[in-house]
Amino acid sequence: MVACKNCGCELPQGAKFCRECGSEVIEEEPVKETKFCQNCGFEMPKSSKFCPECGASTVNPQTNNTYPLVKKNKSPGLAAILSFLIVGLGQVYVGLTKKGILLFIGAIISGILMLVFIGWITWLLIWGYGIFDAYNSAEKINQGIDVADTIDFNNLF
Repeated sequence: MVACKNCGCELPQGAKFCRECGSEVIEEEPVKETKFCQNCGFEMPKSSKFCPECGASTVNPQTNNTYPLVKKNKSPGLAAILSFLIVGLGQVYVGLTKKGILLFIGAIISGILMLVFIGWITWLLIWGYGIFDAYNSAEKINQGIDVADTIDFNNLF
């Protein structure tokens, strides 16, 4: 049964107008009660005590209340700017710490090799790849695509 928003009269399912006051019945879609896992970002029912994707608990053991789980999107533009300033920092920002450290170490080695001409080329390649990868990784993470924390040239797109 549906209740009239104007007078509260109980109406049969599918009624378009109230039989008591004549006002139009507007059926609202039920609110989807969901939350996101704090650990992996998986969307799940609000009543879940454990994430069905990664198994992480959604209940705070100290208060016995559920954690306020919110999926935080990462800004692709900010990730690219951070990698523009410091090679690998954009990867660290989006949560790909190992990849960021590897790119930073590669940039340092290339910086040392700048005494020889090849260092300029490798540093520019690593710097450009770092900016490109930081932006694309943030985009993929925001879309819910799992991104490996390794340097993989096969999964660029």
